[in-house]
Formats: sequence, structure tokens, C-alpha cells
Amino acid sequence: MNAQSADFRLETFLPGEENVLAVEAVHKVLDEPGDRHNPLFLFGPPSVGKTHLLYALRTKFEQARPNWNILCLPAGEFIEECDSARRNQSTYEFRQQIWRLDLLMIDDVHLLQDRPAAQEEVYHAFNRFLADGRQLVFTSREAPADLPSFPTALRMRFQCGLVVPIDPPRERMMRDLIEQNAHLAGLKPTQKAASYLCREVRNIRELRGVFHELRQSVSANGAAAAVSLEEVRAVVKRRASAKLSIADVAKVVCDYMHVDANRVRSASRRQSLVQARQLAMFLVRELTGAPLTEIGRYFGGRDHTTVLYACRKIADDVRKNNFMARAARDVKALLKG
Repeated sequence: MNAQSADFRLETFLPGEENVLAVEAVHKVLDEPGDRHNPLFLFGPPSVGKTHLLYALRTKFEQARPNWNILCLPAGEFIEECDSARRNQSTYEFRQQIWRLDLLMIDDVHLLQDRPAAQEEVYHAFNRFLADGRQLVFTSREAPADLPSFPTALRMRFQCGLVVPIDPPRERMMRDLIEQNAHLAGLKPTQKAASYLCREVRNIRELRGVFHELRQSVSANGAAAAVSLEEVRAVVKRRASAKLSIADVAKVVCDYMHVDANRVRSASRRQSLVQARQLAMFLVRELTGAPLTEIGRYFGGRDHTTVLYACRKIADDVRKNNFMARAARDVKALLKG
């Protein structure tokens, strides 16, 4: 378990009307794994708590059923494992490892679009797990019906259990999140400061970033824990006006696609890395205006013609491919907070 996922606990997940059904579903699965609520499929836009619930559920199962064989991983890693098994002609061994699990959990399963090998392994897992009463859990940015490149049979299996949406936070939830994050940061924003944050910040990740900067500023200045409207406004505006760097864009793309940022800059031609690399080059060019040579230099010393090809390819994909269009749109939203 990495440090980030260790912070994802049910006790720290803030419930509200936007996610109440998802929280109830998690508890149902904990009480009756492999029963009527199989698979559990949580979906919603970025930064609404899907990953938090997934890893929190994993932790609860590890505590309650220490003898269980559990695998919880991002879709990008699952894709790489499938591709590696095919390259090494070890698909049978990989499939047997999956089939021996008591619980399989995949985060951001929508990334398996246009990945027939990975889709096939999930399909085979479904048949075994459902027949044996073993639990499956998935998160996605899209509902099963909105995954057009998935085979119909697989989409139907996603829908045969409990499919639960999680909505973006509305005003009341945002105020609760502001209070929670302020408490964790040891800060006390004034009522006006909290209202400003509620109006100006709609993304939970951005909210956490704002409080991180405020905590550093308050500590550095030796100021009291109280935070004024002026201090909050200054941080929000500074973050909004800060010029994006190539590294900024690359990191968000890699986080979104669940690939390693260092490997994206390597010479690897693994499909998941190539796709993330090309999307990052395209968005860097669009959002920062950096020269092609500078972009190529950042991504492993590639020639400017390679960058130009990537930009043209992704531009074409954005027009024709719903998945790539959505990925570009989501990453832009995350960068803008």
C-alpha cells in the first residue's frame, strides 16, 4: 500500500447527499461480499472520492478478512500486466493468478477502453468470480452504458450488480470539505474566506492544494492560525495565474492515465506509455505554447518532428475518439482546478 492510499479510510471520507448511496453500497459489500452487490461499480467525474472509497474498502477487507487474497490496482497497471503476459506468452499463468483471488478491485476501469486484451481478462474474471461468489469492485469516470468500446457482454456484466453514481460536491458539501481540510491543516479561515473558497474552488484536489499553500504561508510568517479573506484570495489567484510548466502538465496526464511519469520520458514503446506521452505533448503545446524542441527535450530528447506527429495524432484522436476527447477535457479541468 502506498502512502497516498494509506490515507484513504472510511473514517476520513466525508459523507453527503452526493455520495450517500456509494457509502451505503460500500457497507453492503463489506457485510455481504460476493452476494447481491456483485460487482460494485462506482462512477463519477474526477475528484469526487471514487479512489478514496475503493482503497478504504480494500483496507476494511484486509482488516476483517486477513486470509483473503486481495488485488487492488489502477487500470493502467492492470493493462500493463495483461500486455506483459501476452508479450511473454504467460497469459495462462496471469489468468490463473487473477482467478485465485478472493477480491479483485480495479480503479478507473474506463481506461480499459480500446484495450481488448485487458477487457478479455476482466470478462474471464467475471465468469469465475460471479460463479464462485467472489467480489469484484470497479471505479470509472463513466457509467457502464457509456463505455462504447467495451463489448456488450462486458458492459452487461458491469451492470448486473450495484452501479452507483457519485456526484460533484455542491455548496453544502464544499463547505463541509473546507471545514475538514482547514482542520487537517490547522487553519481557521474566516467566514468570508470560507465563502470565497466555496465560490471559487470546485475541485477537491485544488482545495487541498490551496490549504497546503496557506499552511506553509502561515507557518513561514509566524501568523496565527486564523486565515483572512485576503490571504485566501491571494493564494487562489496566484495558483490560477501561475504559468503551467511542461512538468506540471506531464504529471497531471500521468496521474490521470495511471502511468509512471519517469517512464513516460523514457524510450519505452509500451502502448500505455506512448498514449500518455503523446497526450502530454499535445496538451503541453496547447496550454503552455512551449517550442517543439523544448517539449521533445523534456520527453527524453525526442526530435521536434516526433512531437509534431504526436500533437497532430492526438488532435485527430480528440475529434474522432470519445475516450481521448474526454481525457483531454478532464486533464484540462484538473489543471485549471
